[in-house]
Amino acid sequence: MKRRDAIIEDLHKLRERIGRAHDFDVDRIAATIRQHEREAASQSQALVEAPPKRRKRSVQPRSRRAAQHRDGAVDA
Repeated sequence: MKRRDAIIEDLHKLRERIGRAHDFDVDRIAATIRQHEREAASQSQALVEAPPKRRKRSVQPRSRRAAQHRDGAVDA
């Protein structure tokens, strides 16, 4: 049996209410979101946008791995 989660239920209710208010038209919903974003930006309530995280490479470059395999070396 699934456990009921109040937060998820609230999100489903909110999604239903927004959908009904816009006749479940995705284009209208998106236009409303963009309008809210423009209004927030004009009121100096800029949205927070974090820069993308850079991942460190933990594997060897492709050419070095290929050379090791070609020479018969075993990866550790």
